[in-house]
Amino acid sequence: MEKFSFTQCVAVLFSVNPDLDEVTNSLERWPFGGWAKEVEGQDGWALSGAGWVFDLPEGGFATVDVVNHRWPDDPAVAAASPGIGAAYTRGAFGPAASPGALARASDQPWLWPEGATVASQHEAFVRIRFGFAIPKAESPEAAKPPKRDPLYELGLLTEISQPLLRKTGALAFFDPAAEALRSKEQIDAALKRKVGSGPPPIELWTNVRSIALLRESDTTWLGLDIVGLAQLGLPDLEAIFAEGKEDPEAVELLLRNVALHLTAGRPIAPGSTSDDGSGRKWEASHSLAVVAPRRPVVRWLPSGSPRPSEAVMTRLAELSAGPGTPEQK
Repeated sequence: MEKFSFTQCVAVLFSVNPDLDEVTNSLERWPFGGWAKEVEGQDGWALSGAGWVFDLPEGGFATVDVVNHRWPDDPAVAAASPGIGAAYTRGAFGPAASPGALARASDQPWLWPEGATVASQHEAFVRIRFGFAIPKAESPEAAKPPKRDPLYELGLLTEISQPLLRKTGALAFFDPAAEALRSKEQIDAALKRKVGSGPPPIELWTNVRSIALLRESDTTWLGLDIVGLAQLGLPDLEAIFAEGKEDPEAVELLLRNVALHLTAGRPIAPGSTSDDGSGRKWEASHSLAVVAPRRPVVRWLPSGSPRPSEAVMTRLAELSAGPGTPEQK
């Protein structure tokens, strides 16, 4: 017996139910390994719809399934449905994905402002996942972990999505773990880059978000964060600062540069400092995010302007742990 484990997931959102013949024709270049069946039972499609399995090196595989439902994004629905809840728990939408990701992506569509309106028109999706078949060993110690390359995995899934984005009714590329919506044109442009000529296109698999965190007397605390790096086995990033004291565009450049630094295999130690796009210095620490989803982050605080007090940080942690989240804008 073998166990199957998904490591990555992306999707192409469609305005109509995708034509199965067109999807099949789009997948001809990939090594066919078998058929995927829709899981029976209430909301079984959340675990798997009808589709295809493709064999890949090192024991990996890719699955492509056609799901004639809207993306299951409502946290309350996911909690109430055994099928949808089990799908999220088992990583069927990607291990780092959580309900509400599409809504948050639509609230923060800075790289593709039209993305929110386009995505709202979807009625179905094609899900593309990467995973491994792990042979059952006599003991847990004997089971070898799969050899993984997350950048390769995400790159492969993005390549598979490219021809699907050209099909009738295709609307958008959606990476749920990154809470990112991208257009066909953005995918095409990123994949045209010559392999080895520059950094990986992590702008496809991450999203920068701007958040109004908390008002304290005459100070409004703001945050910028990057979500999606968990897909690469890395911590996400966040910066917290007082409104009017720092330049958000310069802070965004800091976070993007740090993201590239991390993907190059260079960790950030607590106490490290770095300059933002305007030359102002910031200091790093390791913590948990103050905005959903709750996850490990490298937090950046300014060295030359006010920092949030311990009381403010405690309040932000309470808000992030509660049923609601700070306002995103």
